[in-house]
Amino acid sequence: MNRIISLRLLMVAGFFCTGAMFLTPAIAQVPKKIKELSFKNIENVSVDRLGNLFIVFKNGGIKKYDANGKELAVLKKGDLPTLIEPWYHPKIFVYNRLTQQIMIYDHNLQFPQIGKIDPAIAVNPFLVCPTNDNKLLVLDEADWSIKKANPSTSKVLLEFNIDTLGMGKPVFSYLREYQNLIFLLDKYSGIFIFNNLGKKINHVKCTTQNFGFYGEELFYLVDDRVIFYDLYSERTREVKIEPGKFVIATDERIFLIKNNDRVVIYEFLAEVSDEKPREK
Repeated sequence: MNRIISLRLLMVAGFFCTGAMFLTPAIAQVPKKIKELSFKNIENVSVDRLGNLFIVFKNGGIKKYDANGKELAVLKKGDLPTLIEPWYHPKIFVYNRLTQQIMIYDHNLQFPQIGKIDPAIAVNPFLVCPTNDNKLLVLDEADWSIKKANPSTSKVLLEFNIDTLGMGKPVFSYLREYQNLIFLLDKYSGIFIFNNLGKKINHVKCTTQNFGFYGEELFYLVDDRVIFYDLYSERTREVKIEPGKFVIATDERIFLIKNNDRVVIYEFLAEVSDEKPREK
């Protein structure tokens, strides 16, 4: 709470001192680099509630690391996951578009429970992710609709279409529910935000490869800056790091995946607001 109040007071003070007609982003101190690791052929990344980093490789393998870069678990090569979602610890959700299969692993990336998307839910399930109430969100490529479905009964509980006019050919790569909102990433036009009834309430315009959540903030990487966007006030702040292709922010660390597949681990001890429930 104190961080939020202090931040807002500083931004208001800056407004009056400069005479600007808008609030500019606050620039945070450059975090301290504590370790750098070398990998090859990184395809994607994710993080669980405990701040453990998951790296997905182009051969379908997955590795799990703690905050200091210590390897905790390994899944050897297999089908390349379309989407990995380990936030509902200790389970790890994986969706494969080619097979239309869902695999749910334990925290050691073992003993998967395997299921398949029922055709009654979606004609062409492009992206699938879990929800907080144990349902599924499905992006159907057949008509670019998002559906919330009960996997036990294959019943669609909510359905709405995405307006793709003016977007060119979208490249949707990530779908996520967070704090009763639905987030969809188009790599070239940015992050679409819908409410739980399917109404679009915002569009964060950016070119980025991934995003995540830090308390009540949405984070994403643009060039050499991690942008933290407050979901409620719409204010932004920035943390300057090196350029890269993926970023993960946790309570303790920023993980940057560079274009050469090196992973840089930064110390990151900034506070988060306690006004809203926190979730990774």
